[in-house]
Order: sequence, then structure tokens, then C-alpha cells
Amino acid sequence: MIRSRPRRAVVGVVALTLAVSGLTLISTASAAAAAPHYDGPPAVQLGWTDSATPKKAYPIDSETNMPLGTWQDDAGKNHTSRVYATFDLSAYEGKKIYGTDVFLIEASAADCSKRAVEIWRTKPVTATPTWNRAPEPLTKLGEVLTPVQYCPGASITFDVGAAVQDAVAHRQRYITFEIRVPEQYESDASYGRGLHPYRGVDMTTHFNSVPQIDNAHLFNGGLPCTQLAPYPRIGGFANIIEAVGTDADEYDERSVKTEVAIWPKANPDARQVFTGEHGLTGRANRVNLPEGTLADGKTYVWQARVTDGADSSPWSKKCFFTHDRTAPTAPTVTSSNYPLDTSGEWVPAGAPGIFTFSGNGNKDVAGFEYSWRELGVHGCSASGDHGQLECVNPLDRPGSVRANTPGGSATVTLNPIGSGRETLTVRSIDFAGNVSETVEYRTLLPNSAPEVRVESGAPQWGDEVMLKFVPAPGVTGVREYEISLDGGEPETRHAQEDGTGYFSFVATNPEGHQLTVRSHSENGFVSPEGNWFTYFNPGPGVKSDVYYSPDGSAVGGVGVEGTFTFSRPPGWTDTSAYRYSFDDAEQTEVPADENGRATITWTPTASGYVTLTVYPVRADGTVSRDATWYSFKVAAPAS
Repeated sequence: MIRSRPRRAVVGVVALTLAVSGLTLISTASAAAAAPHYDGPPAVQLGWTDSATPKKAYPIDSETNMPLGTWQDDAGKNHTSRVYATFDLSAYEGKKIYGTDVFLIEASAADCSKRAVEIWRTKPVTATPTWNRAPEPLTKLGEVLTPVQYCPGASITFDVGAAVQDAVAHRQRYITFEIRVPEQYESDASYGRGLHPYRGVDMTTHFNSVPQIDNAHLFNGGLPCTQLAPYPRIGGFANIIEAVGTDADEYDERSVKTEVAIWPKANPDARQVFTGEHGLTGRANRVNLPEGTLADGKTYVWQARVTDGADSSPWSKKCFFTHDRTAPTAPTVTSSNYPLDTSGEWVPAGAPGIFTFSGNGNKDVAGFEYSWRELGVHGCSASGDHGQLECVNPLDRPGSVRANTPGGSATVTLNPIGSGRETLTVRSIDFAGNVSETVEYRTLLPNSAPEVRVESGAPQWGDEVMLKFVPAPGVTGVREYEISLDGGEPETRHAQEDGTGYFSFVATNPEGHQLTVRSHSENGFVSPEGNWFTYFNPGPGVKSDVYYSPDGSAVGGVGVEGTFTFSRPPGWTDTSAYRYSFDDAEQTEVPADENGRATITWTPTASGYVTLTVYPVRADGTVSRDATWYSFKVAAPAS
């Protein structure tokens, strides 16, 4: 039987061997996860040879002690045996070996006053050899020539670290050990002994994977490391330095430490090192420089490395940046067609605003931010591929523009987002992302949002709704409308020659609908949003061909017949009938068709105001408590 033990990691192992009635007890300290690690590599083969049967191999079994040295069988015949153990070192390729021990656990001894055992490294074999085909010995690694305290049952330890280091360095997957009695005592049966059938030969390796720093993933203030001048100017987040390190040991994946060394470019002797704890392998691990480490206006050099507490990676390449916390000066804002409100003039309807921002020659001004509302605060997010902080250049964001030259100007064309006295807020931005105080430019804007009209009568749930868009007064050259229904993706409708447009949809939401619309003109003007909404009463829909008057004027007349059509309430799917009455008369029930509709005719006998009350009825006969009250005025006879 070949043993294959699971790998284990223990730190601070303390082996205590006691002899209690021939039983060996080994206690170990608690298992921790800090580097370096202890591991038991799997055995590929374990067994012994016998000089009396030189062509036969004896792999270990779970019951038979492994004989070592000379021994006699029941018939009094002499045998001489050597033990061979091969271990798989493939898990340690590329790792640093601190040390390796082979343990022999005795199960019997011919004479406890004598002990002589050697361990040799041989050419590797993957199957238990025979006496005649034993592997070639390479190096004697250790020997024990004196008795130990406990017999039998002692544990003998051999240091084989140098041999394992050599095998790993030469990428040899297997290492084989020969355990034997020294040649001068091998034929003396009093030196013979037996090794434990299960734990007779064991090996523990003390190893570590040296962490590695990833030179392609070094970050400072949300920006990638650079060595190219001119060096980036970094402002508020310059104290955040991140580096990606890796550790191949599974037990170290959450305990990678990152060290950052930083110094002024002009003074390498002022080098300081700061540490970030509890990093993750393969992720950007952060080091926060203490307050006061960086001075405004100075250029710094930094590099990083990672450590697992036992070994450290080499230092990374050098990275450069200039710390800049000085805010630029505020801009000047002018407009060629949007006068200041102090002039009392109103902006012409339907004209985009043309604004010019100037840095007034201050070469620290790289560009400008602007908004009809308040300007936000610049932020960064841990959104990079390795979880690193990413800071978008403020001049790459919407609502920003670069100056034509440092300290120069920029001209933008803006459309209004409201009406009345509106304020355009502007500020300067420098190359480090620092911002100036804001400048407010106030102007008077007419209402230029399109009007929304319902063309299909009062909207009813389940029916098509037709809307008409009409440009605001003074807005000309409208070529299309941008529409969003219920917050959905914008849709476009072309405008008619007169600038009007149409949009239809089926009312499917029992709660109602809302719509926003902007007009787009040929001169580039985009209007503010026009808004329209409708909601549905929970009662049934009621329509009339004659007795309908949105403005409340009298319609129809005495003796003039009209039809009234009832439709199911919003969200209903099982309407079977309707109960109705005019002016609180006795209710009448009318069945609904397959579409949930019912139509009645009614002829007034008197003029004046009339209220029609309608209740829906479900298929199970229940009558809703939500009614519709439909009021109108019957016209008086002509005099």
C-alpha cells in the first residue's frame, strides 16, 4: 500500500515524543496560516528490499513492520533489508525551501542499547525496488549512531533540507531516500529493527512561495504609474498608493502586506517606507501615506514591494508624480447672445447660448467645468480590473471643456434647461484636478418647452392615446421631438412642416402614464423638457358620442339620443357587466361583451346638469365599490 497524505500547513510545530507502553505520542501546536508553511508531500512509494529474496520488492502494507538491517525469519534464516521512500516534490516548484525533515518511527528493536541508522539520497524511483535493482546511492544525508531515550517507539529525525532544495532547484519531481544500517553494522542482527507499518517514514517540508510584485499594475492617486516626464500632477488623492502583488500560497492569499518607499526626487536620502496590511493576492493593495508626507509643488519617486512576513518581492520599478494642491484662479464668463439679467433683457426664444470662459492667462488653468445647476464634487471609485482606485480626469467628464492653451479660453454652446432667471455655474480646473471658486452667470430665459395636447379625448385605460406637440412661442425650425414615456429610452418623432409633432401609445398601466418631450431645431437648439401625465380613476371608463363637453358647455338636447360606452376599469380582465343610473335613479345592469365593453342609448327628457353613475361587475358577481361619475349639461331647447 502506498500512502498519499493530504497536504497540511502548520506553523510553529513542536514535536514531543513520549514512550507510553510502547506507544509514541506526537503533539503539535495549533495550526496557523502565516508564512512560511509546513507541508507533508505525498509519498509515491514506500517499501523495503530483502537480500534473501533479491528479485522481489516489498511495498508497505498496513500490518507488517518494515524491517531494517539484519533479521531472522521463523526458520532461523538471515535476511538483510533496506527501506526506500519516494516523495512527490512537484508542489514546491518555484518555491523557497527553508528545510525538510524525514521522520522514522520505530515499532521494534533487536537491542535497545544499539542503534545505527543512515539515510541516503538515491536516484529517484517511483516503484519499490528489489535488492538486486536498488537505485544508485548519490549522497549520504545523515546518520544516528547512538541510542535514543525511548526504545522501541522512538522517532528519529533526519535533516534532508539541502537534498530537497537541490531537487527543487533542478526541477526534479521526485526524491528517493534509502534508509539502512551502516555497512559495518548491517550484518549484525543486534542492530536490526522494524519501522512502523503506516508511519514508518514521514517527511515534512518547511517552504514558502516568495511574493511577486506586478510592475504593470502600480497606481498613484487613481492613475497608473509613469516614468515619463512631464510627470503627472496629482492633487487630493496623491496620498493613496496601490500595488498588485501575488502570493502563490493559498494560506497567504489574504495576508499580503504592501510596502511603499517614497522620497522627494531631489533628495533620495529622505526615503521613507510605509506599510499597508491585510492585502489580497492579485488585488490592488492600498497604502495611505500619513498626513504631512507630501509637500505641495514637489516631485516624488516611489516604488513598492509585497511581503508575506517571511519573504519579500524585489522592489518594483520607480514611479514619478508631482504633488499639486494649489487651486487655480476663477474664470471670467461672457456670452455673445445671452445677456446678464442685470441688463433686463430676455434671451431670444429658440436660440442656443454661446458662452466663453477665460483663464485670464493663468497657466495653471487647464480647462473649465460648467452647469445650469450646482457643480458636483470630484470623486474616484474602486472600479479598476484589480479593484484599484480609478479617478477620471475631470476634463473628460460631461460638462467640461479644455482651454485652447494653458490659461487660455474655451467657447461652448449650451441649451437652457428651464425658464425664468437661470444661473450658469462655472469654475476653472488645473492639471491636478483642483478646482477654483465658482462664478455664477445669471440670465433671463423665456419658456421654450413644447406644449403637449391630447388629441384623442380623455385618456382611457386600454385605449390608444394620441398626443400632439406644439413648439413654444418663438421656437422655430423644429425638425424632431425627443420623447420618453414612463422613464423609458428616448424615442424620436419627426416634426411636421409647421413644427408640430405627434406620438401615440396604448394606455396599459392602470396607474397612469407620464411623458417628457424636447424639441430639436435646425439651429441646434434643444428645448427644456415639456411634461405631460395622466392617471386613471379606478372606476370604469365612460365615453359618449353626443354628451361630451371638455369645457362644460351644454351639448345635445331634450329628445336628442346619445350613446354611452362603458369599458373595464384599469387593470380588470374579468368584467362581466355594468350597473348604471342617471341622477340616482334605479340601477340598470347591462352585460359586457367579450372585450369588457357595453353600450347603452339614452335620451334626455329635460335640460340641465345630469350625472351618470356606473359600477363594474366581476365575473363572480361582485360589484366594485369604485364607481365613475360622468357629468354633463344637456342643452336647453332653442327659443
